[in-house]
Amino acid sequence: MDKKQQPLASLRDRLTEYMIEKAMRKTPERYEVLRVAGLADGIFTIEELMQLMHKHAEFQVSRATLFNTMELFCEAGLVIKHMLATSAHYELRVDNNPKAYVICRQCNTITRVSTSTARLALQNLNIRYFSIEEKIVYLYGLCRKCQTKNRLLAKKQKKTIKKDKNNNGKR
Repeated sequence: MDKKQQPLASLRDRLTEYMIEKAMRKTPERYEVLRVAGLADGIFTIEELMQLMHKHAEFQVSRATLFNTMELFCEAGLVIKHMLATSAHYELRVDNNPKAYVICRQCNTITRVSTSTARLALQNLNIRYFSIEEKIVYLYGLCRKCQTKNRLLAKKQKKTIKKDKNNNGKR
């Protein structure tokens, strides 16, 4: 079993245990959604999962089934639900390491920060009289691409204003 399949096997076992505990049916659809979600690279939306299902699934499920299954996975502690940008995003919970993300307010790009500094700061975070179950930090701002785009736009607007001032009153 390779490194990517090990956490997925563990999640599959945890799903089975959860469904037995809650007296739920162990449907092939649920296991297939979990398998395909394991193919996602990090955070994904329902739309992205739907595309992966069309591409890699042995059989297809409805959009409603995907939503319901992801909610089940959240309740079972298999998936983290991030309420980011314009919609819910999901991520398989393969470890309990602290997580940090940067989110661009302009283009809504979400990037996981994997620096040891952020991880170390979050691991040592303790709040008096509060039991932290999960350490996740979201940092909002502008990505490099949007910063460059905004600078170029501002420069262009400045040129236009200057040109208008020079042509003022001339016809």
